[in-house]
Amino acid sequence: MTLGEVLSLSACNRIVSTVAPHMEAYKHHPLESPPPMVLVDGMWVKIASPTEESREDSQGRRRSVKRKQKRVVLSALGGWPDGPWEIVHWQVAEGETADTWKTFLGELYLRGITETTTDLVVSDGSQGLESALDYPRYGVAHQRCLFHKSKQLGDHLVFGELAGPAVEGEAHATRTAKRRRKKTILVDASKVYEGTSEAAIREQADVFRETWQEREPQAVANFFLDFDKTLAYLAVDFPQPLASLIRTTNLLERFHKEMRRKQRDIGMFQSEQGCEMLWYLVSMRETAKQRAAVQA
Repeated sequence: MTLGEVLSLSACNRIVSTVAPHMEAYKHHPLESPPPMVLVDGMWVKIASPTEESREDSQGRRRSVKRKQKRVVLSALGGWPDGPWEIVHWQVAEGETADTWKTFLGELYLRGITETTTDLVVSDGSQGLESALDYPRYGVAHQRCLFHKSKQLGDHLVFGELAGPAVEGEAHATRTAKRRRKKTILVDASKVYEGTSEAAIREQADVFRETWQEREPQAVANFFLDFDKTLAYLAVDFPQPLASLIRTTNLLERFHKEMRRKQRDIGMFQSEQGCEMLWYLVSMRETAKQRAAVQA
């Protein structure tokens, strides 16, 4: 449905056939000004895939039977210090493996996003992407998303020294104490990055370690794993008021949030091309909004 009208299948196909050439031209045309900052992430979607089976519909026509397949859309959001942020590329893949990410990064390379144009790549630290980032961008700084880094603490809590005489054996009180513990350590972890210099951040990190090491050793160990990668943004020449934009993948997550809302409305994409088409249309809309905001 669009603008209050229900579109027929033939109408939808006409729209797709009209937009498809523009989408392909955009995806394969070299960028005039490659972004120095690139945020990358994947979002899982549901896509109908045709099978060898068929069925007869209510009007006696033979229709191919489709089954739901889970696919991931790999996306890259580019940013410029003095310009808008926009989706610069996307690709439907079977999973977030090192091979699929290498293919995706290779396509970015063909569009002009290379090791000579890129100052920083920001990601959530997924293993497949991690192992692919040195190809073909050897030497480019890699920023680990601060939000994901802190959020992972909750998966490693052991709640040491939690239960005392007042809560031992009381399930509700224990759950409340655990929630309080989790909230407190996440707040303390976020405080680590409040400083504007590496020295200030590392000083606060030492405070965090001293505060939580004895009670939550596993969470602390995970927090400091690849800790230096969470500080990569400090070495990039970027306007200080906008520094928060290159410390996380939040900008790309906001776009994915909009796409998830669209997917809920649709239920399931009927083809990979349809999925890509929506990616293109929504990304163009968001780019227009960003450019209007910058010019205002």
